[in-house]
Amino acid sequence: MRTKNILLSLVLIAAVACLGLTVAARAGLFAGVTLSFSVDGAVTEYDLKPGETVDVSALEAVGEGERFICWLGEDGASADPGQPAETDASYTALIGPALADAMQPWLEYDGLGRIYPDSPVTGEELSRGASALFGGAWAPEGLEGMAGVSASQLAAALEGVFAPEELAGLTGETALTRIEAAVILTSLAGWSYPAPESAPAPDLAADTPGAAALAACAASDGAKSYAPGPVIIDGAFYYVGDDGLFVTDTEIDGMYYSEDGSCTGEDFEPGFVNIAGYLYYVNQDGSFAFDETIGGISFGPDGRYSSGNAELDALVAEVLAPICAEYETRDEMLRAAYDYARDSFEYLRRNYYSVGETGWEVEEAYTMFSTGRGNCYNYAAAFWALARGLGYDAVAVSGTMGWDYEPHGWVTIVNAEGERLTYDCETEMAYRRDGEYGKDMFAMVWWFAAGWNYYYGV
Repeated sequence: MRTKNILLSLVLIAAVACLGLTVAARAGLFAGVTLSFSVDGAVTEYDLKPGETVDVSALEAVGEGERFICWLGEDGASADPGQPAETDASYTALIGPALADAMQPWLEYDGLGRIYPDSPVTGEELSRGASALFGGAWAPEGLEGMAGVSASQLAAALEGVFAPEELAGLTGETALTRIEAAVILTSLAGWSYPAPESAPAPDLAADTPGAAALAACAASDGAKSYAPGPVIIDGAFYYVGDDGLFVTDTEIDGMYYSEDGSCTGEDFEPGFVNIAGYLYYVNQDGSFAFDETIGGISFGPDGRYSSGNAELDALVAEVLAPICAEYETRDEMLRAAYDYARDSFEYLRRNYYSVGETGWEVEEAYTMFSTGRGNCYNYAAAFWALARGLGYDAVAVSGTMGWDYEPHGWVTIVNAEGERLTYDCETEMAYRRDGEYGKDMFAMVWWFAAGWNYYYGV
């Protein structure tokens, strides 16, 4: 009886075991897993047990000028074959051209150095841009004839050279702007650029998001920057703000700068003309003087007079702009500039110069305008800078004054009759400070100036 029970138990155990094996087999616990990898048409298979992983890094090696992008699953999406295998699967290697080391220029500035960040990017431009990511080794198809390209259209053109998830965010049917296209392409390549310290173009502010990326996509030989203030380009005026940008749709000192920044149709009388505080010269034919010295005043390649110090020029222009707007004649403007130099600063002992010494004017003028304090040389230099900014061939003099021959600085200007006139705003300031307002030391003729015994040296 006992033997019979033992046999019955063994049969029962065997039956349960067979049932378990059957369930396990049906569940695939004993089935192998096959992973198939296709690289450029060549297929490699791995037979694994469930839960095992496979190292396919050797299959990801590519030749020169190529880059392994990702593995694609059977659904065409990016996949990770390094996960534990559970079921049969097939993967295809996505291989594309290698990225360039840096962005190659594919956008151009216009003749004025503008880059038009908000204008639609054309298909031809964007085709060059996409090709530039790969150093010209690859080019998209179908973009060249398009007047505008949307993000979705760009994504379609880049399919196959970037992973699907990298292009997933490129959606939308609105035409991309030039700055948007530059940001997309540089981001796809993983390139970043430091924020520019100044405006990369006269229509692209330094703090515009994407400004650095757009500048990196443009040919540097077309970039241009301008000093603040009016600038003449091809016979038209433009006005550059302190931020380095052309002002647009704005009136400054009676001159209207249009939507594109130009100011045309202005008629100027021949001679010196002051625009927004900066000095220019109009020839008899209406053209402006460039790279020329007229009446002792030199005009540069931009047609503007400069002291040689751009910061001083800007400070002088700031003073002269309202003076020129208020007065009609140059002589009236000169008188107003003299009064400004006389009344706008405070006396402070500073440098003294030897009799006849020159070359100190610009530095001392800048010191006076930037600090508001100075001695007779600073007063003289400040008026000297203002007078030259109005077109007068002023000369700053270092000599002595009075019968004690005290070191002193003043200004002289030769008038149309050839007379040397003396201007001493610092001494007149001192008289007025002491309550004596009867002294007028503006444009003193020689016999009047002789009363103060100005000594110029030999």
